[in-house]
Amino acid sequence: MFVLLKGATKEQSFKIGQEIAEAVTATNPKPVKLKFEKVYLPCVLQTKKRYVGYMYETLDQKDPVFDAKGIETVRRDACPAVGKILERSIKLLFETRDISQIKQYVQRQCMKLLEGKASMQDLIFAKEYRGSFAYRPGACVPALELTRKMVAYDRRSEPRVGERVPYVIVYGSPGVPLIQLVRRPIDVLQDHNLRLNATYYITKQILPPLNRIFSLIGVDVFSWYDELPRIQKAYSAYSTMRHELDARKGTISQYFTTLHCPICDELTQHGICSKCRSEPQHVVVILNQEIRELEYRQDQLVKLCKNCTGCCDQQIQCVSLNCPVLFKLSRVSRELSKAPYLRQLLDQF
Repeated sequence: MFVLLKGATKEQSFKIGQEIAEAVTATNPKPVKLKFEKVYLPCVLQTKKRYVGYMYETLDQKDPVFDAKGIETVRRDACPAVGKILERSIKLLFETRDISQIKQYVQRQCMKLLEGKASMQDLIFAKEYRGSFAYRPGACVPALELTRKMVAYDRRSEPRVGERVPYVIVYGSPGVPLIQLVRRPIDVLQDHNLRLNATYYITKQILPPLNRIFSLIGVDVFSWYDELPRIQKAYSAYSTMRHELDARKGTISQYFTTLHCPICDELTQHGICSKCRSEPQHVVVILNQEIRELEYRQDQLVKLCKNCTGCCDQQIQCVSLNCPVLFKLSRVSRELSKAPYLRQLLDQF
């Protein structure tokens, strides 16, 4: 049972709570006893058995403990990014009570997803596999769908009953059912043509739990996403070249690149904006530096992988989804896949 004490301080709340517990205990026969557990200051009560707040269990406790029950920060049916963004947003609400700071934080996280800068490790779902005969016929369950694909390739790869099957959601052709966009994380790491479906993660996973919390104070979280600038995309010489090389792979949406200048990040109709073209020496230095930094980062990450596997001559393919180096290496490799396009821009100068 929660008791709301409007305007009371932490000290007053502990005093009143002890008085209530002692009074109720005194009116009941032994061994009936009312226990006073803790004080939430502040807190959010979303629905029954769904609440979150800063918890104080003793009067002399100085630093509160973030305590959540029933919401996405403690549930396992969503990807880690949902819990992290929700927890950070609630902490900002409790500590600053400034909605503008929360809005800026949520919009920054959304832009990271839209620009492909978020870590895939935080976007992996893991659902329990109940066995091939435990689902009704025609069931659209990601764990079952992936298991069917794995078994078709290797019958020994079927997960054990109760084992959690990891998966991600990628972009696909318009109108394709969501179940057909389910992929294993290792497949996305190995195929640079596949891109995580940022729109799905933002609109279907991250914003709904945020909106359930902040709608209680009259804030529309979805409007924050609507205010974000849409990343304009168009064909480039690099994407056209990749399309010719990999014409049989993926969908057309996977070959779009942003209309941003690689030097100043301004919108442009060409590879490099007219302002930067007026400084060709600066362009050459920046592009060469970017390529060298990517190659250096890739080399350092490969050394870490070889050191972990104990193989110096050749790199053993890693499949551990708990290793952050695996995802960092994949991201750098994706960025390096644009190196031919950057070198093509260099040839123009």
